[in-house]
Amino acid sequence: MISSITLNPCLDRTVYVDKLLCYDTNRILKVEIDAGGKGINCSRMIRELGSETTALAFFGGEAGDYVKFVLDRQGVGSVVVPTVSETRTNVCIEESTGKPPTTLNERGGPIEHKELVEFFERAKDLARESSYMVLGGSVPLGVNPDVKNVLVQIAKAGGAKAVLDADGDAFTEGVKARPFMIKPNIDEAQRLLGKTLESKSDVARAALQLSELGIELVIISLGKQGAIACYEGSIYDATTPKVEPKSTIGSGDSLIAGVVCGLERGLPIEDCLALGCAAGAATALSDGTDIGKKDDVDRLLPEARVTKIEVTKV
Repeated sequence: MISSITLNPCLDRTVYVDKLLCYDTNRILKVEIDAGGKGINCSRMIRELGSETTALAFFGGEAGDYVKFVLDRQGVGSVVVPTVSETRTNVCIEESTGKPPTTLNERGGPIEHKELVEFFERAKDLARESSYMVLGGSVPLGVNPDVKNVLVQIAKAGGAKAVLDADGDAFTEGVKARPFMIKPNIDEAQRLLGKTLESKSDVARAALQLSELGIELVIISLGKQGAIACYEGSIYDATTPKVEPKSTIGSGDSLIAGVVCGLERGLPIEDCLALGCAAGAATALSDGTDIGKKDDVDRLLPEARVTKIEVTKV
């Protein structure tokens, strides 16, 4: 089983307008409500691809109840850690102009100490049942960034391979615990390494550099250009199928889901990366914060290309 851990899940509310007018009245065309958070999104795609998954998360109030309802409806197992704080609501404003959305994200929390202790205990139980454990997303108020380091250690101690997807201090701290896999986007990789990555060759060298920290699989996502991966010392250029995206929210989470599903099934790394790219592209075809569908993943999979490339160290 593949599990996910989300410290800061959310209820995503997508508002569609013709064109956003600041400091003026805007007429809403439609509204969509969905469950969100990196780990939550990843588990939803894992289930869509036909694998078993359980999502561990903090849930609070009516928003938390709705996120749990979405997981139940989609056949995703869940481990609920109740919190006094209401699960956050994020607002995404989508224009019909095709421009990138405007997002308003709550911080989430605060989380009480006793709630975090219970969360760690549930994580320990889940790690013993998991082949892979995806640790995704931001850290709410009341929780230190080193929580990702602790969770990576919990996953490894329980026999699960830790997959880390985070940013900022939480990502830096988590990497120190040497997870099995990380998936930064190019901006996150630049912040982690403290340097600019201007070409695919730069990204490839960065992936190799990160792997030398003791991380077996490094994937740096490049949006519509796909991803660069380093696995067992080899570099791969993974090209995403060309689609007309409706929304890229959740595409990175879907990429992780496809890769981890492939790994759990024992597929070659090239096939795992191709499945990840197809899953990410399928989610880009979906509206708002929705997750891609398996039929689209299957249709796009033959268009994903993975090539092994040579990289010269600088």
